[in-house]
Order: sequence, then C-alpha cells, then structure tokens
Amino acid sequence: METSDKYYAIAAVQSVVGLDDWVEEITDLLEMEVNDEVRIIGICGTDGIGKTTLANAVYSRITSCFDSCSFLAEVEETTQNPCGIQFLQAKLICDILERDGEDPSFDERIEDFLDIFREMKVLIVVDDVEEQSHLHAIVGDQLHWFGPGSRIIVTSKNEEILGKYHHEKAHTYMVGKLDDDQAFELFCEHAFGMQSPIPGYDGCANRIVNTTEKLPLAIEVIGSFLRGKSIGEWEKMEELIRESMRSCQKTRVGFEQMLDICYEGLDKQQKEIFLDIACFISGVDARIASHMWPSSYRPSSGCVLMPLARIGENNELQMHRLPRCLGKRILKQEESQDPGSRRFCTQDMVLKATNRETGMGNVEALCFDFRAGDFQSMPKIRFLKLDNAKLSGDFEGAFPSLRGLCWQRCPPEFDAENLVLGELAHLNLSWSKITEDWGGWKKIKMEKLEVLNLTGCSDLLFTPDFSGYKNMEMLILEGCSRLVKLDPSIGHLKRLVSLNLKFCSQLNRLPVELGGATALKELFIDGTSVREIPISVGNLKQLEILSGFQCFPLTHLPSSICYLTALSELSLHGAKITKLPISLGQLLKLRRLSLRDCRYLEELPNSISNMVLLEELDVSSTSISKFPDSIGNLKSLKVLRMDSSFIRAFPAEVGNLTNLEELHASWCLSLKGAIPSNIEGLRNLRSLTLGHSSISSLPPEISTIPGLHSLDLSQCNELEQLPRLPPSLIHLHVSSTRMKDIPLLEDLKELEELSLSDGHPKARRPPSSKQPTSESDVIVEQSFSVSFPKLRKLELSLSQVIKLKFEPTDIPPLKRLKTLTLPFPGLSRKKVSELPKMLSVFELYDSAIEEIEGLEGLEALKRLDISNCKIQNLHGIGQLTSLRSLILSDCDDLSSPDLSNLKSLKVLEIRRCKMIRQIEGLEKLTSLEKLNISECPAENSVQVQHALKHVMARSTVE
Repeated sequence: METSDKYYAIAAVQSVVGLDDWVEEITDLLEMEVNDEVRIIGICGTDGIGKTTLANAVYSRITSCFDSCSFLAEVEETTQNPCGIQFLQAKLICDILERDGEDPSFDERIEDFLDIFREMKVLIVVDDVEEQSHLHAIVGDQLHWFGPGSRIIVTSKNEEILGKYHHEKAHTYMVGKLDDDQAFELFCEHAFGMQSPIPGYDGCANRIVNTTEKLPLAIEVIGSFLRGKSIGEWEKMEELIRESMRSCQKTRVGFEQMLDICYEGLDKQQKEIFLDIACFISGVDARIASHMWPSSYRPSSGCVLMPLARIGENNELQMHRLPRCLGKRILKQEESQDPGSRRFCTQDMVLKATNRETGMGNVEALCFDFRAGDFQSMPKIRFLKLDNAKLSGDFEGAFPSLRGLCWQRCPPEFDAENLVLGELAHLNLSWSKITEDWGGWKKIKMEKLEVLNLTGCSDLLFTPDFSGYKNMEMLILEGCSRLVKLDPSIGHLKRLVSLNLKFCSQLNRLPVELGGATALKELFIDGTSVREIPISVGNLKQLEILSGFQCFPLTHLPSSICYLTALSELSLHGAKITKLPISLGQLLKLRRLSLRDCRYLEELPNSISNMVLLEELDVSSTSISKFPDSIGNLKSLKVLRMDSSFIRAFPAEVGNLTNLEELHASWCLSLKGAIPSNIEGLRNLRSLTLGHSSISSLPPEISTIPGLHSLDLSQCNELEQLPRLPPSLIHLHVSSTRMKDIPLLEDLKELEELSLSDGHPKARRPPSSKQPTSESDVIVEQSFSVSFPKLRKLELSLSQVIKLKFEPTDIPPLKRLKTLTLPFPGLSRKKVSELPKMLSVFELYDSAIEEIEGLEGLEALKRLDISNCKIQNLHGIGQLTSLRSLILSDCDDLSSPDLSNLKSLKVLEIRRCKMIRQIEGLEKLTSLEKLNISECPAENSVQVQHALKHVMARSTVE
C-alpha cells in the first residue's frame, strides 16, 4: 500500500491571522496549475481543530476554476443512516450536473454518469469521512471518475484515509493546535469582538484559555458563550471549569466537558431548542425551523444559542457534529428514564418498536404501512418523519403534541381517519403524487399550520383551497412543474410571509387576489411563465423580495410597483420587459436591482437616482446604451455590472460612487474613449474588469486607488500605453495590439497573476532570420525582469521584448511561480535567463528560441508544452523525472528527444514536427495513459504502434 505524503500546519477559524497562509499551503499542494491529472488532498487532525474551516476557505477561493463543484458535508454522520451513501452519491450527481431542486431520492447510480464526469473538471469536498470504503464509494478508488484538472479535498480524523491512492496524486495535510498567542487572540475575537480583552477581564480570560486544549472550536464555543456576560458570570464559569478539572483529575478541560458546561448554562427553553436542533432540524432553513417551536420559544434571527448553534449564510441552522452528539446523548438518557418522552420519531424507530412486539425483526420494505396503534407509545412526540409511508386506521388522539410532520413522497390515497393535528405548524409533503383532490386536504385537521412545503409535487395542477389555513406564513410550491393555477383563496392568507413558486414552469398568471396577502415579504416567480404582475401587487406594502429570475415571458411591471415601499431586492433576470415604470425610483429601500439579460430594455428611468440605498445594479446583456446623468447620486452602490451591454461611455459622475467595490464592463464592444479621471474617487474599488472593450486610455489617477486588487484589460486593443498602476494589484491582465510601451510594473509587489500581451501571438509564426525585415519591423531591444515576490502565474507575449530575465532562484520572488506561459515572437536563443526551479507548468509558443538553457534544473516541472518554435533540441529533458505531460507541436527543427527516464509521463503528444523520425525510450514509459503522434515521420514507426497498443490495453483494464 502506498501512503500519501504528509504536510504539517496549524489551522483555526477565519478570524485568526494566518489562515490565508494555511490556505495557500493547501492550494499549493493541490497544484492548480497542473490540468492533466486529478489530485486529492486530505486535511487531517483531531475534532474541533479547524479541518472543515480550512476546507471551506480553500473551496471558496478556487471554485471559479472548475466546471462544477460539490461540497458534501458531514459524510460520516450521513453514512450512519439507511441509504446514506446513495444519498451522498445523488447529491454529488445533482451538484455536478447542476440539477437544482431535483428530488434527492432518485435512484440513478454514480456509475451511470462517469462518461459525463470524465469530461468535466470538478471540485469536490468530502467533509468528515472516516472510512476508506465510504470515500471510495463517493469519488472512486483510483481517481479516474472525473476529468483532468479535477481536485478532491477530504477532511478526516483518519490520517490513512488516502492510503489506497497513488502517493504522487495524494497528499495529507496535518492540522495542529494553536499556539498560546493564537489561542488568546481567537478567544478575544469571540468573547469581545476584538483582538484584545477589555479592561478588567484580561486575567480571567487568560486563565480560561489556559484551561482549554487550544482547539479552535473549543475556544470559539467558550468565548462566544461568555460574550456580553458580567465579570461575575465569567468567574462563575471559571469555577465550573476548575470543578470539572478536579473531578476528572486533569490540568485542562476537554472539549466534551466544555460543551457540557455550556449546555448547563442554558435556560430551560434554550435547552429544549438545543436538543431539537441537535437531534432533528440541523441543516433546516432557520425560517422554517422557527415554526417548530411556540412563538415564546423562538430565537431571534441573527444568532441561535451562540455558540452551540447558529444561522449560516444561506439561512440554514448550523450545529457542529460534536454538539449534536452531546444533544443525542442527553436525549437518549431522557428517553431511557421516560420512554414516553420521545420528542421525534422516524419510520425506522416505529418499525423497530413494532417488530419487537410482532417478531418481524427481519422485515424490509420500500413502502411503509403504519396504523394508528403503532404510535400509541409515543404520546409526547413533536417531530415525525414518515417518508414513503401510508397511514391507515383511526388516529383519534394519536398526536396531541405534534408540531412537525415530514411526509415526503406520501401516496395519493388517504386512508387515515380522525387525524387531528391540533398543534401542527410544519407539514412537508414534497415530492408526493398528491393532487388538489387529495383526501388529506379536508380530512387532516391542522388549523395552526404555518408552513406548507409542496416542493416537487408534479401532479398538482391547482392548489387546494387555503381558506382553512388562516395561520399560514410560508407556502412552498417550488418545482410543481404542472401547476397552472393558484386558488383565489390565497388572498385570504393574511399572515403569509413567503410564497415560493420557483420553476412552476406552466404557471402563466398570478391571481388578482394575491394582493390580499398583505403580510407577504417574499415572492419568488423564478422560472415560471408569468406574463405580467397584477396591479394588485401594489397592496403588498411589506414585500421585501420580488424575484423573477428566468421568468422569460414577463413583459412589463405595473406602475403600482412604486407602492412596494419595503422592497429591498428586485430581480428580473431574463425578462422581456422593454421599459421600466418611472415610478420605479420611489423604491427608496431597494438594495439590489438585477436587470441582467433583459435584452429588450434600452434605458433606465432618471428616477433611479432616488434609490440612495441601492448597493448592487446589474444591467449586463441589456440594450442600455447610457446611464442617467444622475447616477452619481447612488452613494451606496457597491457593485455595478454592465458586461455585454451597449454602454458607450463611462458615466461622467462615476467618481461620485464612493462606496463602489466592483465595476464590471467586459465585452462592452461599444464602450470607447478614455476612462474619466474622477475614477480616483472610487477609494473602495477592488475589482475593475474592462476586457474586450474599446477603451483608449486609463487616467493616471488610477494609481491612487488604494485597494484595487483585480484589473482586467484583456483584448482592449485601443490601449497604447498604461499609466502607473496601484501597488495593491493582485491580478492583472492586459493585452492590446496597439501597445507601444511596456507598462511600469516594478511597484506591484502583491501580484499573484500577470498576463501581459501586445497582440495575438498564437496566430503568428515565429520570426525567421532568413526573412527580410523592413524598417518598420525593427524592434529596439528591451528586456523584461520578473521580480514579483508573490507571483504564481505569468503569461507574457511582448514583441518588443527579446530578453527575459528572472531573479536568482534562491530569493523569495521565484518560490511561488508555478505557471509560465511565453507566447513570445521576440525571444531568441540565449535570451532567457535561468528559469525558476519551482515551475510546474512551462508553455512556450511562437518563439525563435533554439534551446531552453537550464531545462534540466526544472525538477518540479509537471507539464511542458512547446508550440510553433524554432527550438532544435531538448537537452536535459531526461532529468525531468516529475514530468507528467509533454506536448510538442509545429516545431519543424526539433530533433528526436530521448524520453527514457520520464517514468512518470502520462501524456505525450507530438504533432507536425518534421524532424522527429523516432522517439527514443518510448517503450520505457510505463505510466503513459495518452499517446498522440501525428503528422510527423515517427507516426507510423513500429515503436509508436507498439506503444499505442500498450496504452490502449492499460486503458481497457482500467
């Protein structure tokens, strides 16, 4: 068994200074620049050390580099459930194929999609997996399920989790505990909201931190628990910790003890909520979950039981696995003392209880048939999950305390009698075959129902009469693909807050009566066929979100929209609207306005300047050609997107948008002229994208923007020169066929990615000494020095440069450079200084260079791609033992290389190289997976044909 390499580091939560460095280290191990292989990284360490935090941070940073991504959380816990592996596989399939809103119960196998997956570059995180068999069931045991360039990140306590994978493709990153300073700083962040303690608390804070095991999660828990409490309460906590240490005869308190102490500090209602979240509703939308508790119990929206549970970015209830384990342990103790106190139940529990009585312990069923008597021993049950179940019999008095019923895929027949659910607040019937005539609508008594979830009920043509649900607050009809009509009784739902009609693709109108639901705050008509929004929508004075993403038939907005004075988000992405009402400007609380892909929209109303709270405006892919003169009044604007629009010039008042952070204007083919000098007023600007536009110049004032991180000027072919740029730049892309001078870049010490070109090098042949040169072709010799300390990726194509100089490899500037692409018509022999030794990818195009000096020193090189060059030989290539991919094309002068020592080579392509008649050492390339020799003399050689047979044979075996 080959084991993976191990790398050691310290990790913590994101507030600790230094997380970026650890993320950088993991990103380096992923070798993002190598796109011809799959890589897998294991982030390993003890519970609470920060493995998932690190995985999340890396995932967030690199997702944009992949075709599709999937984050599979808490795998170990999921696999403990029946069909857990199938569920994870189904989620992976849905994520990669971007099947939003599909029924997660579908039974397609991951093996059925491998032909598709092998063509895709994907990013997968498998979080908290302990068994190798589980990992292999999800991503395969040989890393051949996914396409070249794919990356897999695994978090686990098991250091040998990657043991079955080849050591060259798998690395393990060990995460250690915090040091004293990091631990104290993290504690202060959570306890005081700053990096140091407030006066009077420092001594107690130090003593408490010293009693922990310096695990980030433990420090976060205790710090957050003490936040806002008096010094007396702090001292009481300190004493509880000391008592716990004395009882266990330890010098420090373990994390499980810390959780016990925090749990005991909760009041009775908080303990009830904690146990409910831990055992039943972790991961559920917090707005839905809140209806599981009586109104007097419900936690406030921003924070729930900090730090044992919280509301995440996507509004879901979050709880770490360890607190959940505590909750389940407490609940088990309660139920052992009082079997009738069970608070939640699934069909598995019912079956076990029934089988113990009937002796049917070996019964297996796909459709569960339960009768009323099966629940007699559970009078206090509050949450019930019965998927695929059929209920029959007389249920009188069966569920006096039931507040949540999850009955997904329930049958169309309804045979239960006297099913009175007097306390039921949440009913989930998603993915069921029910219709508007389903018997449950009339036979189930649920007058207190607050949330009804009918997601994916594809047989539902009309919604039922809602008159009996006066307390309804959330109605979810997402994915009811055959729904054509909402019952007018929806106007009687005076407490309705959220109406979700997403992707009800046959629904083409909203009832006028909808205006009667005056408490409505969220209306989602994304992906519907709604043609117009009724005037009565103006009655929805509390509406905050109106979303019509991909509501393509929508042609106009009513003028009554001006009455939606609480509206903060309006999305009309893809609608066929041709004009916006002038009254739109009266939406004074609007923060986000998306008009993306509204291709028939030609102008914005002047009244938009009244939206002083607007933070994001997207007019990309519209026919809008100019902004109103008063756009400068949008002082709160942070993001302005106008990509692929007909905008002709930057608004003159752009400098007044002082809070702007992102400005996107790529592929604006009509955008011409100079960028206004008042751009210097954009002191908060971080990203400026102008690629594929016709702008002619940037003002010198751009250098004064202090935080600009990303500047994209790709294919801005009217640019002749650039001014001095801000030293804060991290990503810089510049290409122009008219560029006269090399930009001044020496101050850009933060650069990580640089692409610099003055033309289209791949379309040109390399210069030849035999061709006559005219006076206009004469180039003044210039050199380009690479001295950027943080540079990771460099692409240069400058016809004015015929000499490229790298700094010595023993200083920091070259230790991070991994990818070097040189489409360089000006480069000639001996005009490249010694290449950086840590290069992983080297690409050389369109150059007259005859030899790569120092090639043998590139010990870390994984990919070498040479195309359309005058190169004559590859001296030293035999020493590149790490090389995985070698691509040679259109190199007419290149002699046959000796590849005997390239034991790790997996991809070999040689095309249109006239001098290569044989390939020495080809038979020794035992790792070769892809071989393509074409349009060169060696193509038909016995040696090549023999090698092709071996490659095909290995491929067939795999």
